[in-house]
Amino acid sequence: MSQSNQHIEVVPSNVTSDGTISFVNGQPVMQFIIGSQDRFIQGSSIRLTGNFALLEDVGDLPDDADNLFMDNRIGIYSCVDQIVIKSQRTNQTIETIKNYGRFMKSYVASTQSPQDALSYVTAQSLANANQNAMETAITLNDNNLGKNPNPFCMPLPCGLFNSGSPIPLSDTWGLGGMIVEVHLSPDSNVLYNGDANAANIANAFYQFKNVTLCAELSTPGDDDLNKLRSMDGNTLEFNSISSYYSTFNSTNAIINFNLGLSRVLGVFCNIVPSTYINNRAQNGMQTIYPVGGNPNPSSDAPIKQVVFTRGGERLPLQYNIDTLKRGSGLSESADPQIYRNYINAVYSFVKNMRQQSCPANMRYGDATDALGNANDNLDIWGGKNVGVGVAFDTISGEGLNFQSVPFGLQMETSLTDDQPQSLYMYVHSKQTLIFNQTGIQIVK
Repeated sequence: MSQSNQHIEVVPSNVTSDGTISFVNGQPVMQFIIGSQDRFIQGSSIRLTGNFALLEDVGDLPDDADNLFMDNRIGIYSCVDQIVIKSQRTNQTIETIKNYGRFMKSYVASTQSPQDALSYVTAQSLANANQNAMETAITLNDNNLGKNPNPFCMPLPCGLFNSGSPIPLSDTWGLGGMIVEVHLSPDSNVLYNGDANAANIANAFYQFKNVTLCAELSTPGDDDLNKLRSMDGNTLEFNSISSYYSTFNSTNAIINFNLGLSRVLGVFCNIVPSTYINNRAQNGMQTIYPVGGNPNPSSDAPIKQVVFTRGGERLPLQYNIDTLKRGSGLSESADPQIYRNYINAVYSFVKNMRQQSCPANMRYGDATDALGNANDNLDIWGGKNVGVGVAFDTISGEGLNFQSVPFGLQMETSLTDDQPQSLYMYVHSKQTLIFNQTGIQIVK
C-alpha cells in the first residue's frame, strides 16, 4: 500500500477566547503542539496563517497623520522574535533561531526579487515594496477593526523545516511529536513613526487573530511502516541556523565567538545602530551600514576592510578584503567582494538568481542625501541589504570544524561618532538528529 497524505490545522495551545493574540496583552508566545503519531510531517509545507491588524490604540484605527509603519521588506516576520522547535516527548530543543526577524531580513532580501515582493510575498507575510505601500495596504486598511483583517499565510524558514527530508513524528522512530513556538517581539521593536516622533504612536500595537499552523502529513505504506517499526533507531540530517549577538563602537571592530559546532557551512551578519532597537522613532529591523561617520552622526560609516579568522588564522579567505578606493576616497557603492561573500553565505551566489539589492539602494550616504540616506526606509526595492559574511563550504556540504576553535570577524569602519552598533550573526551548520525509543540526541 502506498503512502497517503493528510492536511492538518493546529490552533495555539494558549489561544484566547476571542481568538486574538498580541504582545501588549501579555501573550508573547504562540505554541503549537503536533502530537506523536506514525507519520511524517513535510517541513516545507508548514505555514503560519491567520489575520493581522495594526491599531493606533485599543479600538482605534491609525490615520495618515500617525505615520505608523512596520518594516516593509519582511512584514509580519518583524513580529517574530524567535522560533523554537522541540520534541513533544522529551521537551528537548531541536532548533532555536533568536532575532528571527533580522535573520529573515537578510534571507528575504537575498533570495527574493522585487517582483516577488510585489506579488505572492505580499499575500504570504504582508510585505511590500516600500514604506508608503505598506502604509496604504496594511496600516490604513479600514478592515483592521473587522473580524478578519489582513489575511496572511507565511512559511517559517529554518534549518529543520527546510531540510528537504520529511520529519518523523513517531514515538519509536521519530521525534515523539513536535512543539513549535513562535515568540513575539515587543511592539516598540516592530512599529515605528516615519517622522521619528515616537510620541505619535506611543500606544500603537499589532494584533493577531484566528492564528493556526497548517502542514501536510504523510502516512507510510504498510510495508514501509513495518520496516520503520522494526528499526532500533533512526537519523535525520538538517542544516541548522544558530544566532549570536554582539556590539562594537570603534573603527576597528573585533568579534569573536566560540561556536561549539563541528560542521559550519557559513556565517553572515547584519548591522543596525543600537539606539534604533526597541525605539518607536526608528525602524529597528533595518540592515544598513554602521551609522556615525562624517560629515555628521547620521551619516553612513562605510566598511573599509573585513577579515575572517578561525583560531586566529585567516580562513577561508587567506587575505584581507580591502574595499574599493580604501586609501584614496571611498566609492559611493557597496564593495562587490564584501557583498558577494555575504550573499554566498546566505545562499550560494552562483545559484542565486533572485535578490532585491541593486546599486540604487546600496549606496553609502548621509542624512542630506535622499538616494543614499543612512536610514533606508525610503529607499527603493525594499531598502538596503547590507551585511558581511563568508561561506566555508558550498561544495561538499560538510563544513569546517569550529567545535574547539573560535570564529573571528575583524572590520575596519569609518565610525567617528560615539554610537554603538549592534551586530547580529547567524551561523549555518549541519547537524544530525539521532532518535530511538529511549529519546533523541542532537550531534552538532
